[in-house]
Amino acid sequence: LYSNSIYVDAAPPEEPAAPMPTGQFACEPLMTSKEIAMHGTLLLCTQNLAVSGANQVLLNLIDGGLWSGSTVLLSPSVGPFGKEFADLGVAVYIGQVDDLLRRVRDVRFAVCNTIMTAHLVVELTKHGIPASWVLHEWWPAGMLEDELKKRNDKNTTPQIVREALDTCPRVVSVCAAQRELYSPIHGVVNFVGVPEPVKTWKVGAEPASSRPITCLSLGIVCPRKNQHWGVEVFKAFAGERTDVRLIVVGARYVRDYEIEYVKKVKAAADGDRRIEVYDVTSDVDQYYRQADILLFTSLNEVTPMVIAESMMRAIPVITTNIAGIPEMLEHAKHGYVLEPKEECFVDALKELCLPGTEGQRKRLQMGLAAKKHADATFTNMSMVANYRAGLLELSPPVVLLDMDGVVVDWDKGFANAWGSTSTIDRTKSYSMQLCVPPEHTAAATALYHSKGFFAGLPPATGAIETVRRLAASGYQVFFCTSPVVSSAHSFAEKCEWITKHFGAAWASRIIMTTDKTTVRGDVLLDDKPLITGSQFPAWTQILFDAPYNQNVIGKKRVSAWSEVEQAITTVLSGAPGDADDSSSTTKVTKEDVAALPDFAHLLPADYRADYAAWRSGDAHGAKGEAFAAAAKHAEMQDASLNLEADDFTEITVFRSGYANWRRGGVSGAKSIMLLRGEDDTYNSVVAMPSFVGRQP
Repeated sequence: LYSNSIYVDAAPPEEPAAPMPTGQFACEPLMTSKEIAMHGTLLLCTQNLAVSGANQVLLNLIDGGLWSGSTVLLSPSVGPFGKEFADLGVAVYIGQVDDLLRRVRDVRFAVCNTIMTAHLVVELTKHGIPASWVLHEWWPAGMLEDELKKRNDKNTTPQIVREALDTCPRVVSVCAAQRELYSPIHGVVNFVGVPEPVKTWKVGAEPASSRPITCLSLGIVCPRKNQHWGVEVFKAFAGERTDVRLIVVGARYVRDYEIEYVKKVKAAADGDRRIEVYDVTSDVDQYYRQADILLFTSLNEVTPMVIAESMMRAIPVITTNIAGIPEMLEHAKHGYVLEPKEECFVDALKELCLPGTEGQRKRLQMGLAAKKHADATFTNMSMVANYRAGLLELSPPVVLLDMDGVVVDWDKGFANAWGSTSTIDRTKSYSMQLCVPPEHTAAATALYHSKGFFAGLPPATGAIETVRRLAASGYQVFFCTSPVVSSAHSFAEKCEWITKHFGAAWASRIIMTTDKTTVRGDVLLDDKPLITGSQFPAWTQILFDAPYNQNVIGKKRVSAWSEVEQAITTVLSGAPGDADDSSSTTKVTKEDVAALPDFAHLLPADYRADYAAWRSGDAHGAKGEAFAAAAKHAEMQDASLNLEADDFTEITVFRSGYANWRRGGVSGAKSIMLLRGEDDTYNSVVAMPSFVGRQP
């Protein structure tokens, strides 16, 4: 309840309340648009900021444009991934949810990540904040209790997890089997998206005909991944063949159990030269380039990213049939999904590793089928679209509709009542009394203050049908109107008008206010040329065309109700106004540089040539050691963080070729961007700050 606004909660008793036409929100252009311009803050809740596949999923959602407005991430502790979120413009808050909600008063929607955020789901539900809760774990009954006890987190108990599963309005499982495991009341399935391969990923690949048929095992070498068994299976299949090999990538020497397991894998290989073991890497494509088949022998997964990545690269898969893997691909079409039995894997390897053209054709056909399936199922774009659909379903766009001059044909009603009293020139002013000759000003004012004037106004052509259609499409529709405060009849008759033309149930959708800037909404359809008030408005105005607002530029304009639905979609998709040229930038030209003082004589001799070239208009100047040092530091930092990951195959942000937008292609120099113009001049040099975890 705003101090200067009145929300009408009760309908007049004369007419029984007819139900409002409402439906589940579904607007394809908004689900797939690159941006979405809606008010409010998106809240991300994590169990920590460690380098993990779960946090990578959340990062991919933000990088993919899930939300274009304010975004805040809540974590109970600091961690290296905090910087990656801050690099994307996310405000990182370390603390408790109650403290955050006291500081951030406009949280509209939340995404809670991992089962360990169950207590946050429960708390947000109590506050009436809709949330999507993303489950990544595969913890059957018994294991759930053990895992929670192991983590000693008093916030999350089996009872709290069950409460969250029962009350959360949208529980996201990464496969149908996981949804069946946890049985949430409001469960949906969204596959995890993976970044599409960079266009140059295969550059430098050795032709398949000139190298052995290569099986690739990619993932942290550890007991869960079961690589030693994969080595044994490969040896059983390969026999004496010399035209096949197995590459195992992911050896790490950090934890004791990992070190011991790497020894076990190498012992299983027993010096076989066809089996190669490599360390963890940030350049996975160097191994994908060599691969003909992905051999995946893990015994504990949900929907591993490496399978989707391989299929995107047209590499067929031989995999165990655990958890959600059977949902990721079709057996014998995109690869082989098998019980973890040696004879099953040996037979599949024999089929896919046939020598000569027949084997190459089979691998190519299966790989292309896998790629087509993966491109349609596992892209980041499709994942973001699915999460956006959930967001819009739980928190649909709020559309505010002015009454006079928009829903109501105020001018027509006034003209009918005015008759032949005098001429009316609506180009003169938004205020009707200023559009008649001066001697009739008082009469015009008296007319729209008279009893019955507002109640008798006609609806605008197409308004009632379109408003009903918007509500039926899932939009939250409100009438946001300013009463004539000096009129004794305006308020009551506006309510009467809505009830008469829409039904009594719509009366609760009326917002009366003298200051529309205090009302939260995403779009305001209004004919007023300039709306001012005490706040910076949360909504974006769509200007309803009228003679008195023709001089307004930079706003989306509609001239009839037939254009309204498309205009709303356009504005919510983040498109600029009809005459908005705010995107223009000032470029630094060759002449501008020439006018600057010349410091060539102060520079070392080996810098002068590049510096002189830059002053003469070349795009590149003397970079100096700072750029090289920043790039080297970033490379070392990324390599270190990659080693911290539970599984480096699930982390893309530290990979070669997958730098996020902050990196700008500058070899990992994250805080420096050169904005290059179309004419090869540099527009500006920008130092982009991070909010947390800045390294020296």
